Amino acid sequence: MFYRINKIKQFNFQINRVLTYGEAACDMDVIKRNLEHVTNIEEWYEAFINVAKASTEYLHKAYAYRMAEFFLEYDDPRKQEVSKECLDRFHEGFQKSGIFFELYKIPFETGTMKAFRFPCEDPKDIMVVCGGYDSFIEEFVLQVYEFNKKGYEVILFEGPGQGECIKQQLFFRHDFDKATSAVLDFFSISSCIFLGISWGGYFAIRSAAYDKRIKKTIMYDVFFDGYEVMTNPLPSLLQYKIRKLIDENRTQELELLCNRICEKSVMAKWMFHQGKYITGSGTYYEMYKKLGMHNVRSFHEKITCDVLILAGEKDHYIPIKHYKKCIKLFPNARSVKTRLFTKKEGGEQHCQIGNHMLAINEITEWIEEKNILSR
Repeated sequence: MFYRINKIKQFNFQINRVLTYGEAACDMDVIKRNLEHVTNIEEWYEAFINVAKASTEYLHKAYAYRMAEFFLEYDDPRKQEVSKECLDRFHEGFQKSGIFFELYKIPFETGTMKAFRFPCEDPKDIMVVCGGYDSFIEEFVLQVYEFNKKGYEVILFEGPGQGECIKQQLFFRHDFDKATSAVLDFFSISSCIFLGISWGGYFAIRSAAYDKRIKKTIMYDVFFDGYEVMTNPLPSLLQYKIRKLIDENRTQELELLCNRICEKSVMAKWMFHQGKYITGSGTYYEMYKKLGMHNVRSFHEKITCDVLILAGEKDHYIPIKHYKKCIKLFPNARSVKTRLFTKKEGGEQHCQIGNHMLAINEITEWIEEKNILSR
């Protein structure tokens, strides 16, 4: 269930990211009581720090620390300290919960990528999973562990722009397939399923286009164009102005406009500054040009595997037009299945937050169906 707890849309969505896991991740009443009246980022930080310190459960502490640091800017000295607390509590919580995985550091270009391997006796298949925009893998463990329990070996990894990679200046990039191929090479994988979460929906389809070891790919959720996604949260007039300035290469005017937006909105300031940070960009123009390269149009005809496309009808990050574009975009795919989750069934939000098991079950059923047909 997606709860209406805080009147600020971005705050409310992030709160629900924790609530979707239920008692495993939080005390719901405590979260509601502490977060319903929060109106700014500093209050948000203080509220979740208090929740973390008051909790006696490791995973409850971990998710609270994750939310506390979420909106802090990368150069805020509190961010690194809280992030460390978050990761330490996650790992203690996983151990206490009996969630077993092996940790790897996979060489990639000038650094390494962190990966968790969830082994399985006589696995049905191998599922490789990545997150999306500025994510780290610990926050996805409770989700992917569901696939492990269903009989799949799971490899969950951080790629460029995510988790520990960004600290090594391995920046967010459109050719994520290179990172995926490095993971498949490292584990000597000849055939697998690839699942991309959130912006990872783009990484999943991109990886499948360029690495044919991927036999099934899942966009969880759909993603078509990074340029549109990074302007979508803004009012329509500002979307138009930003796109026009970028298209006409009016870089100085774009910088002035984005700075004015940041002065008026702390949420926009966080979004813009985080975007520059993870892409390694010095200007907003450079950031938008890099994110605009995350575009399915440039390689869609290369997709030859089975494709599952998921979407939520009320997704406030990914425009619904992305779903409409992608459902007819892969003419050479072996098969394409699409699924639009609705408010009535509780899956209308981005990545089905509020009822994420709806998506987990849909993905599992699709994989099983494809495996039966291929026998």
